[in-house]
Amino acid sequence: MPRTVKDITGERFGKLVVAGFAGYGQSGKQRVSLWKCQCDCGNNCIVQGYLLKNGRRKSCGCIRSTPEQMIGKRFGKLTVIAEDTENFTTLQKAVCRCDCGREKSVATRDLKNGKVTSCGCDRVLRRQESYPEYWKDKKMEEKLAAFRRGEFTAVETLEDWVYVWIHSVLPNVVKETTICMYSDTMERHILPCLGRELLSGLTEKTIMQWIRTLQKNPVQGTQNGWMTEGTVRNTLSVLSGCMRDAQKSGLIRQNPCTELAWSLKGKNIWEEKNWLNEEQLKILMPVLSTYQGEDGYPIGLGFQMILYTGMTLSEAAALRWKEVDFKNSELHLEYFLAVKRESGSEEKRRYELEPLTGRKRRIIPVPDLLLEEMENTRRRYEGKPEEFVLSKSGDMPVRIDRMRAALMRRAQSCGMGKVTPRMLRDTYAIRAVQAGASSDTVAELMGFASSQQVIRRYMPRETTDKKELMKKMFHGSFTETFR
Repeated sequence: MPRTVKDITGERFGKLVVAGFAGYGQSGKQRVSLWKCQCDCGNNCIVQGYLLKNGRRKSCGCIRSTPEQMIGKRFGKLTVIAEDTENFTTLQKAVCRCDCGREKSVATRDLKNGKVTSCGCDRVLRRQESYPEYWKDKKMEEKLAAFRRGEFTAVETLEDWVYVWIHSVLPNVVKETTICMYSDTMERHILPCLGRELLSGLTEKTIMQWIRTLQKNPVQGTQNGWMTEGTVRNTLSVLSGCMRDAQKSGLIRQNPCTELAWSLKGKNIWEEKNWLNEEQLKILMPVLSTYQGEDGYPIGLGFQMILYTGMTLSEAAALRWKEVDFKNSELHLEYFLAVKRESGSEEKRRYELEPLTGRKRRIIPVPDLLLEEMENTRRRYEGKPEEFVLSKSGDMPVRIDRMRAALMRRAQSCGMGKVTPRMLRDTYAIRAVQAGASSDTVAELMGFASSQQVIRRYMPRETTDKKELMKKMFHGSFTETFR
């Protein structure tokens, strides 16, 4: 066996034990090592080395089973009862019955790897284990019971009201997943600062101070350590909804968050000139386009896709070849790669494909230079319709955290400082505005829900000072007319 290949004989990968080196093979135009493996089921097989190391091959194929073959099997609280015949995605799905009685369609791979073990009914139980003081407080339960009896004076602090709000108000108006998101936001960002405040004592000034704390202080679990503009707005939106329901219940006279939502000034990319110019792109793009994965696949193509189409990094990572229309030079965006954090942990993350909805589900044109690059990549690596554009696989998409880190490292090596995927997307938007695109057109291309988001972030702002506006309205020849 050549010295350049690390000997992995005897090592175990899932159900496979490596028996010895089996020479070399081809994966596209790449030369890869082959290994003879023995499966626990007794079969022998030849497997490419990189598939063993990255965990994409764990058996000879015996663990693969269709939804029909899984009927009757149990996975946690779920029991497979039928194949999902109404499934129109690329994943194999099975209809499962949970111990609580609800039925749910689940991807078979999520059942096998243990990612999904219930219909979602155990989330509250997991959260109770993670936050025992918040979910099992006897005093809070007493205040909740008093509120349900109409004794509203028992609810005094914001923490009291949040407990009542989550347990008594929200279940009647929103889904369980939304309740989990609201409660998580409350516990991570709102209650630590405002939880002990009296409801009647919460003012615009108090909340504005809290917002400044979010904007300036490092926050654990957020990208780059600080909250983005959008996250601050979303957090304020959760608090505003909570206070609005408190107002409806007669606990406060007015919602102190209403005016603050309008006074938060968003970042205007046009004014701050926080995008990449032509000279920077000429230096940066050749460096980014050479970025490759561990198997040599050119995943640097993803950076070009963001710059030339305005899609997000998560949308680029979820794109499959079947969603690329080479004939009409279009991309059909249908999914994005969602980051799922394990309950009670900030470190453990997993990625899942989620369908795009609303205006985010869109068709966008592709310039010829990018389309040619994508076509060359597809031909060179024999990309199949079900495989990801940024990964030679139909099962494992590219890791977006690694792509983000690679972008920052390579930009710094070029002397440009911090460059993020959002800056590439902002550059696309600014170039569209400079080319004469309206706010509505940019919103449709980039998947914004409203053109107001485009105006606030990318359009040059006009005069907002009223006195300055008056001077511009009545000056020169216009004024002389009335003299």
